[in-house]
Amino acid sequence: MNRLDEAVQFFRGERSFHRLFCEMKKKYESLGRIGGTISVASFSMEEKDAIASFFGKEMSRVSLAAFEQQLANTKFAGISLVELLSSYFGEPLVTKKEQQQQAEQEKEAYFARLIHTYRAQRDWLMEMANQRVAQLAYQQNPQALEAAISAVCRALEQLPSTYVRLPMFAQKVANDPHAFDLHTLAGKLLLSALQFYADTKYDLSSVEDVNELLQSYRLLREDVLNFVTCAGVMAEKEGRHPVFAAACETNTALNVPLREVMPLTRAYPSIGNTVFIVENAGVFSTLLDMNVPLISTNGQLNLATIWLLDLLVKEGVALYYSGDFDPEGLKMAQRLVERYGSSVRLWHYDRSDYLVTKPTVPLPDERLAKLQSVTLHDLQPVKQEMLRRKKAGYQEALVEMLRRDTIF
Repeated sequence: MNRLDEAVQFFRGERSFHRLFCEMKKKYESLGRIGGTISVASFSMEEKDAIASFFGKEMSRVSLAAFEQQLANTKFAGISLVELLSSYFGEPLVTKKEQQQQAEQEKEAYFARLIHTYRAQRDWLMEMANQRVAQLAYQQNPQALEAAISAVCRALEQLPSTYVRLPMFAQKVANDPHAFDLHTLAGKLLLSALQFYADTKYDLSSVEDVNELLQSYRLLREDVLNFVTCAGVMAEKEGRHPVFAAACETNTALNVPLREVMPLTRAYPSIGNTVFIVENAGVFSTLLDMNVPLISTNGQLNLATIWLLDLLVKEGVALYYSGDFDPEGLKMAQRLVERYGSSVRLWHYDRSDYLVTKPTVPLPDERLAKLQSVTLHDLQPVKQEMLRRKKAGYQEALVEMLRRDTIF
């Protein structure tokens, strides 16, 4: 038996040293060298006695360098502490830095393998590998990440040529209708891939933008519960649509699902060339008595509403928008103007109208922060006043002014 084996046998036989050896191993791996000290305050009396016997005196802290120096004063002289610890634990000591380097090399090899395997999606995979969602997924479960990437790559190769509902597409691609549910890893990666290859930049934190992104690839997330509320709007699909026609004749409000909006070929006001858009259902219902073309966004600009507005703008219709004076309302107004340009008129939606609402509802800082993305020139006066007052105003306070404007 050589001296190193003898030393290992000795210290393994003295179990009171085990805790100290574990702490010295951790200290070396942390520092990457023989250095630092170990407090023995929480050690047992038996462990403290063993350490005192080794050093020939009581110790409150044990220096790794001092332990190695004391080792040289025993029959195990010439054995380094690194050698002793490695043999004692039966494995090489690997510093934290070395562990991190090894982990990074393994991760690079992992993504390099995937990029080689799915070469058709190489460009997206190279970008995705650096995204936070992929980094976290790799740390948590590399196997699950690879399975999700595989499903997304298959999906990209089988994108539909005609509209299909997302669960049906997922069933076809992954044999699981929920495979691309947007809260899942595969769902998030699918959005990442579609965004990467899309011609338009979408805000993936926006439900409406996500739906538009999917729709641009003929994938429908929801086509029944996604609906537009309208009245006084005529539509055509192989001739006049009987439901829209009947609703116009009786001044009836319609909640039209995306499923029914998509086949339409034309849409236009039943009278005049203007459609009034309001944000809230209560205001919509009040103005409905005026028997004018109306659309309510119900607080969000969903895909069914956008689809109908696209058809209206194609006919040269003027869109008058009135919304709440809060960050979300201003952002919706900006989005409408950005999409439809001069076809949109902001309707009782300036600083003076905001003041007429007598704003009283406080806006917390996290909502006010949303105003940073409101850059439309015409909205700057009301935006600045809202930032100054930190209060919201609501279009219900303007309903009589709005009603008067709809009298033809």
